Amino acid sequence: MQQQQAYDLSTFENRQPRPKLRVAKNPKAKRRFDLAGLKIIATAAIIFSLAWGVLYSRAQLTELTTQVSAVESDLSDAKSEYDYLNLQLESKTDLDTVENYALTKLGLVKMDPSQVTYLTLENEDKVVKPESEVKTFFDNFSAAFMNLMEYLAP
Repeated sequence: MQQQQAYDLSTFENRQPRPKLRVAKNPKAKRRFDLAGLKIIATAAIIFSLAWGVLYSRAQLTELTTQVSAVESDLSDAKSEYDYLNLQLESKTDLDTVENYALTKLGLVKMDPSQVTYLTLENEDKVVKPESEVKTFFDNFSAAFMNLMEYLAP
């Protein structure tokens, strides 16, 4: 019995046929780009540009700090020179120094009280304000116009 079961082909009779696979004559394989390498390059470029930006800003900061230090040094020198020149000016314009210079170098003498003359005015003091030029110009213009009108009128 075992031999008959080994050759029993009836179990394969009611099988449905398998569909046939078609084979393309010139298969075109779809290429997929590997974006992993591109991502690595882009990331490296971004990291490089950020690092370069930080280094560049640090260099600019150092340069500007050096310039500020130089200008502050110049300002300090200018302030000290200003103070020195101001002290010299004060010493030269001091009243005692000016008086001494006038007496020794210029040969001037102090004023004697007998040299003072007082004036007494009989009239009270007045301040006379001159007429403005614009008003004077218009007055002259109007007078000339009136003279012209009198000349033209019969």
